[in-house]
Amino acid sequence: MNETFLPWLLFLVYVLAIIGLTWWNRRKAATMSSFAVGTRSLPPFLVGLSLAANMTSVATFVINPGLVYAFGWSGVVGYGIAAPLGIFIGLIVTSKRFRRVGDRVTALTVPQWIGDRYGDRRLTLFFAVVSLLQVTFLVLIVTGVALVLMSVLSLPMWGALAIVVGFTFAYIFFGGASIHILSNSVQAVIMVVVAVLLLASGAEFFAGGVGAFVDRLAAVGPHYASVTNPSSLLFRDMFEVFVANFTIGLAIIMQPHLMSKALYLRSERDVNRYLATAMVVGTVFTWVLLVGLFARLSLGGGLAPDRVVATYIATDFAPPLRAVIMLGVLAAGFSTLEGVVLALSTIFANDLYGSLARAVGVAADRVAGRLLKVGRGFLVVLAPVTFLLARDQILDPSLSVAIFAQNGVYGLFAATFAPVLFGMFSRRASRGLALAAALTALVVHFGMYYGKISMYHNNPAVPAACAIMASTLVMAMGVVLRREMPPTDR
Repeated sequence: MNETFLPWLLFLVYVLAIIGLTWWNRRKAATMSSFAVGTRSLPPFLVGLSLAANMTSVATFVINPGLVYAFGWSGVVGYGIAAPLGIFIGLIVTSKRFRRVGDRVTALTVPQWIGDRYGDRRLTLFFAVVSLLQVTFLVLIVTGVALVLMSVLSLPMWGALAIVVGFTFAYIFFGGASIHILSNSVQAVIMVVVAVLLLASGAEFFAGGVGAFVDRLAAVGPHYASVTNPSSLLFRDMFEVFVANFTIGLAIIMQPHLMSKALYLRSERDVNRYLATAMVVGTVFTWVLLVGLFARLSLGGGLAPDRVVATYIATDFAPPLRAVIMLGVLAAGFSTLEGVVLALSTIFANDLYGSLARAVGVAADRVAGRLLKVGRGFLVVLAPVTFLLARDQILDPSLSVAIFAQNGVYGLFAATFAPVLFGMFSRRASRGLALAAALTALVVHFGMYYGKISMYHNNPAVPAACAIMASTLVMAMGVVLRREMPPTDR
């Protein structure tokens, strides 16, 4: 039997299952509200699975293990301990408050939430434009999934990209948020099974105990088994490994496709079960990063980081397991890909088009009637743009597509972190402070990166962490100075 037969069979079964769910749910995406956040009829357990799948993505299953392969244990500490710790603390602190305010203003997106919280539609428009930076993360996911399809299904690059982009954009076009949550739940279950298989593949390296495993890592090269790796580009000291990644973790939850999950819940009582599910399942997914170490011990050095996991799957697993693992990696990619696509189309229609249309005097009922059509039209334009950008990253990456994606998306949630945080917890936070904080974050992040300021400029996590700290300080100082003034309404 041809080695690609079973992978193709499982892939086609998966595609047919998603098409079936899309057809079943198509009538639930009849309005912009139901398209964006669903009908709020799904249980918190399923929404939690969706969040876990979205937090993980192909970055954790494919791209970041490649960076761990290149730089060692320090990558596991940074991406597998520091960042998740920040994410979990951020979710616990903010989810209920974000949902409470979002419910009161009936917000569909993070930019709308910010504009309604501060009483200024211009902020909605501003943050909608900034949110387009999330396209870079979209490119990372498409690139990672396409590389796996190219390896396991023996597809040419253009064919793999066409399948990933065309399939995902099509079912989100018709199904919206309802299909997104259901498909994410199915994908999360598949991902759990595959995460266990991938982690079990390294059992042979622990035959002599944890100490023997560490010794094998240390034999790879200087600092490969250390918490920091001074010879790396991303994990040179504790600031890069822990402080920067923890700070980024706190801010990651400000991504529209993650923060908006709290708006899918029926009531505040559902939040605890939703968070518990997401954190337990998300922890299992995070440890797939260890596959980068397994691949280094199994395959040796010399591989490009983005191709490590695809090569490991193709060489270290028998065809039946290879097919199952491919399905899990695809599920990891599609789960986040559809969340980002949904968030971007909703932001474009609801926040960009809606804000501009109202500003030029288009009647509110006419705007509402066009939103769904505009959101779907945006997907038609976004699909070829994503295809071309992902093609460039496969042909000519700068170390890894992760750097391209991090530079863009880190700028997004650095800009949104302080305005959302203070918008939830401070009555004295004003629209002027929110704008000043966002602009500070963008100037610091992109200024450090493109201005090559400091030895850390090439690691997007460091400029972003500095941007988050600077913008938070700007907003905090502004709130303190306004202390004697009457509070604003939330």
